[in-house]
Amino acid sequence: MIYLDMAQWPRRQQFDFFRSLGCPYFSFCAEVPVQPLLDYCQRERLSAYRAITYAMLLTANELPWMRWRIRGEQVVEHPSLNAGLTALGQDGQVRFSRTPWSETFAEFDAQLEHNQREASASDTLFNQGHCNGDTDADLYLSCVPWLRFTQYNNPMPLNPVDSVPRIVWGKYGDSADGKTIPVVIQAHHALADGLHLAQFYQVLERHCQQPQSWLQ
Repeated sequence: MIYLDMAQWPRRQQFDFFRSLGCPYFSFCAEVPVQPLLDYCQRERLSAYRAITYAMLLTANELPWMRWRIRGEQVVEHPSLNAGLTALGQDGQVRFSRTPWSETFAEFDAQLEHNQREASASDTLFNQGHCNGDTDADLYLSCVPWLRFTQYNNPMPLNPVDSVPRIVWGKYGDSADGKTIPVVIQAHHALADGLHLAQFYQVLERHCQQPQSWLQ
């Protein structure tokens, strides 16, 4: 983890303005084409859910702004992010877990499958160190596979400040080029603008169109 040089940081004015607001969070929802990724997962007998999860985490780790976190008057940059995930418990209630970042999908896939199974079977809300306060080097991810939506709003603590981005995706839809998913990203405006969120969608779509480059 490194501290940014706030005197030289180009976003200093935006940082000071947006973090002074009562609710400094904003979000976008956009359709992301995923047919090549789904086709590859079907051929290779991989979990499409876990592949999409890794694609989003891979994208976030490639974009510096998604690794920025607010520390009072300063901003830190984490070297990488872990996946903070939801799971559906056997009682129909939500569970939370954390799966560490891995440079390879195979390793991440095995960890995520194990952690999700444990979280689903658990009667504890927080599992595998999720939300235990030791780090904010996370990306919060959730899938709502029963519903297609055009917007989604996550609960966010306002005090103390929380600058971890939230990403939610929904039920598959059809387009002329195949399946798509609605993806919402919610971020702290002191760290990102519309251009930054658009970059996330662009990189994520590239990964979904070229799955063989990172799933092998």
